[in-house]
Amino acid sequence: MPHNTFIDLAEMQIMSKRISVTDVFRVLADVKTQSLLNSIAIGYDPNSQILITNLGLTTRQYYDRIRRLTDAGLIRRDKGRYSLSSFGNIIIRLQKMAERTVSSYWKLEAIDRIRSSGNSNLAEVDYLKLIDILLNDVEIKDIYLQENVSLNVGDKSLGELNLVASRL
Repeated sequence: MPHNTFIDLAEMQIMSKRISVTDVFRVLADVKTQSLLNSIAIGYDPNSQILITNLGLTTRQYYDRIRRLTDAGLIRRDKGRYSLSSFGNIIIRLQKMAERTVSSYWKLEAIDRIRSSGNSNLAEVDYLKLIDILLNDVEIKDIYLQENVSLNVGDKSLGELNLVASRL
């Protein structure tokens, strides 16, 4: 079976590029880089001087951030234009979810405090109602419930609680 040298070379380059979670977090730790990435995600021309000015960057700072986003695999250049990579699209979605989770911090903190108070005698139905009222973001609620599978309220396991909740 003949091998395509170009594809083999491209595969080797992709495989040799190791990107870690730390690399991605390091790049996204900078607010202006996040703003640049979000601008690219919604279709702004990243080569626009207006964008550079609006972000409050010098040209050098701008290109340094573009390089870091590219090195982290979040954006790619195609025919002179930058766009999100497939990896970047997923990271943007996760970033938006992280932002929603941060905005729910105090609600999650309240749930933790109620759960950890030894004198809480909430019935499982009431506990699920509390979670349902406080966590109105479906994705966050699903993750919370999945991560608390070992949680017991009274003598009920979370699986039993979900069954009860589905009957509400």
